[in-house]
Amino acid sequence: MTIGNHPLEWDVMQVDGKKALQVLDQANDAKAKGSIESALSLYKEYLSMVDPSFTHGVWLSMAEILFQTNQLQEALVHCDKGLDIMKDFLPCLELKKEILSSMERAEEVKKVEIVINRLQQEEKAKWDDPNHYYHYQ
Repeated sequence: MTIGNHPLEWDVMQVDGKKALQVLDQANDAKAKGSIESALSLYKEYLSMVDPSFTHGVWLSMAEILFQTNQLQEALVHCDKGLDIMKDFLPCLELKKEILSSMERAEEVKKVEIVINRLQQEEKAKWDDPNHYYHYQ
């Protein structure tokens, strides 16, 4: 297909799903065993293999490792990358709150708490509504 005189080129990422899942499993295993450097390396390898739209959980996992090793600024960056992908990702928001609290950034903690509370109230309202589709899954 062309537009004007310029052919359209689709930048299609070829993904080996089986290999990507193996790498992710290895990363999760390394994290569970406390092999921090190995886990981070494997998570980065996984990120290079897949479409970014599915990686919010991986960014969270890396942020957790970085937080546990007191690399707070880097952990915060990784949390934010996860939230860039899924802005209402509650586990990432909760970790971000912990990180900011550790960094003694009270004003930012309050802002994150507001978002967390709003999301929790929205979720509760869905379950409290007997006509909400959650009850019909």
